[in-house]
Amino acid sequence: MSGNIVHFVPPSVRRVADNREAFIRLCRDDLTVFGRDLNWASWKWPGALFTKMSVPSRGVSADDLLDSGIMEFAKAYFRYQQGMKPTGTKNELKAIRAIEAALLSCRERVDIDLVDADVLDRAEQLSREHYSEAAAYHAARELERLAVFLDKNRLVRAAVGQWKRSTRKPRDVTIQTGPDARAKQAAKLPSQDALNALAEIFSNNPDDPRDIFTASTFAMTLCAPVRITEVLELPADCEVEEPDFNGINRYGWRFYSGKGYEGDIRWIPSVMVPIAKEAIARVRALTEPARCLARWLESHPDEFFGHPGCPPVAQDMPLSGDQVCAALGVKSLWGAGLSRRPEGYTLRDLAHWIKAKQPEDFPWVSRRANVRFSNALFCMTKNQLHAQRGASPVILWSPTGTVFNSDLGPRPGVESEHRSIFDRYGYHDSDGERLKLTSHQARHLLNTIANRGGMSQDLIAKWSGRADKKQNRVYNHMDEFERVAEAETIDPGRELFGPDGQVSAHAPISMNDLALVERGAVHATDYGVCVHDYVVSPCDRFRDCLNCHEQVCIKGDMEKEKRIRLRKREVEIDLAAARDAVDKGYMGADRWLEHHEKLGRRLAQLVAILDDPAYPNGSLIKLSDGGDYSHLGRAIKEKLLHDTLEAPGHRLGHSPALEEK
Repeated sequence: MSGNIVHFVPPSVRRVADNREAFIRLCRDDLTVFGRDLNWASWKWPGALFTKMSVPSRGVSADDLLDSGIMEFAKAYFRYQQGMKPTGTKNELKAIRAIEAALLSCRERVDIDLVDADVLDRAEQLSREHYSEAAAYHAARELERLAVFLDKNRLVRAAVGQWKRSTRKPRDVTIQTGPDARAKQAAKLPSQDALNALAEIFSNNPDDPRDIFTASTFAMTLCAPVRITEVLELPADCEVEEPDFNGINRYGWRFYSGKGYEGDIRWIPSVMVPIAKEAIARVRALTEPARCLARWLESHPDEFFGHPGCPPVAQDMPLSGDQVCAALGVKSLWGAGLSRRPEGYTLRDLAHWIKAKQPEDFPWVSRRANVRFSNALFCMTKNQLHAQRGASPVILWSPTGTVFNSDLGPRPGVESEHRSIFDRYGYHDSDGERLKLTSHQARHLLNTIANRGGMSQDLIAKWSGRADKKQNRVYNHMDEFERVAEAETIDPGRELFGPDGQVSAHAPISMNDLALVERGAVHATDYGVCVHDYVVSPCDRFRDCLNCHEQVCIKGDMEKEKRIRLRKREVEIDLAAARDAVDKGYMGADRWLEHHEKLGRRLAQLVAILDDPAYPNGSLIKLSDGGDYSHLGRAIKEKLLHDTLEAPGHRLGHSPALEEK
């Protein structure tokens, strides 16, 4: 996807058809995304199939392809967006397929010019019906992005730029608790029955190529948290052994990692090293003949490969029909797609024929990982894993993740014909049901084990080949009880759950005890702590803490006791000054006298309790005298008094309510 970024600028402000044609022409003729030699006319591009919604990737027919009314735009839009922001998920195709289905449903014909808000709504609805919850969410996001693109570049007549999706992001099961959440998380982990079955198959050292491939590859996925695509792109010389900081020899695999981590060495835990080495050795022995073929084809492109079944003749000597079949590893010329010709075929003729039959990207298994067939650990020949067809001695092939996963369980639609590795060996679960695994379940399992073992999130991300450690949480399937136990290890003094995994039971306490307990957050004051709930209301005492019933003092806190005693002496001095002011007739002095007398009484009571040996250190002290005072309470009383004075029939010293009684 290298090359300069080209931005599309719509040339016409009137004709949307002209804009679409210009956009398609730009993407077809000027862009180099997916290579300059991209076959535009093909329905199959690297990582993309231009097929209808819900069409499987295999057995695609002409009727399964996108309608011609949207095909050219779909290719242009896909190439353009992947050039602007390359992704691995290719969600643009989800949106395009939904749009085609919605056009057929709403307009009965496929024409991108007919897209409007109704079509987008229908496309979003179809996405929810045909895709998983997560895939439907991504499709809806891409539909919203497509609508903005169509409107901004004037590619359709309707104004669709303001269209918004209604599909919400699925709830994250990693932060949910309860039986349903645990069931969803358990589905992402391999079953113990399936693990035990594959372990037994691997330990019995199978000799069938398909069994060797499946058992050994899954054993490799249990040695390190790898993606199946990463495993299948390993080079044959991937093994690395180096001493660590302590001089202990460590073993790992070197390969290219996806999701932004590029090349890396994935180190194998010591306990799994023997399994890892044995799995690599079995796969390497199985695939060595194919690598020999690949090396020959790279170095001798015009000569036929002399495999063990090849006739021992010169390259230019005419061959009989039987010799041609033996050289190609087929039963008849018709089966190879060759017709008889008078002059016959030579090995050199067949060399050119098999050259055209090699994989499309030969000699590369993976360009991004820089792995060729000649050095690929999983370099194989065509039909090498097939149960009935004979393996080709001259045509290369490499397995995909789909091939691997299809042998780990039943396949939808062909359950009766398809036999997985578990079926071939007669393994079932404890309920007699067919066993099933996926390659990604092993990755989830190893990440969960790493979390249980206390590995840091940075190390888990590096070991798993992730550039962002925030992605770790999707793979951590510890249940809520395990996480609480993990939290308790941080502060052993706080026990959140009892030893049986249940919430600890506590006996009821009296209301008097409850009145002294600090509930929720508490705030430190100069004299103790304040237990007022600031969520309900702000402080209505203006920090007059010693006159507040929500002030709690703690006996034995010497620093704060010292402040209380100091405050008591200050109040005694202020009280004497207030009395003197009252005697002299100063205006307002009576209010100060009243305040200091009350505060003096409270401090005297508080100091008496602090000095009383009957109360041990640590006792919580809360004074209730005067606790009903507040500015808010005084305002309410004044309001009630005012309403009473204004009531009809009221006269001084007389209340109508009392008169009724």
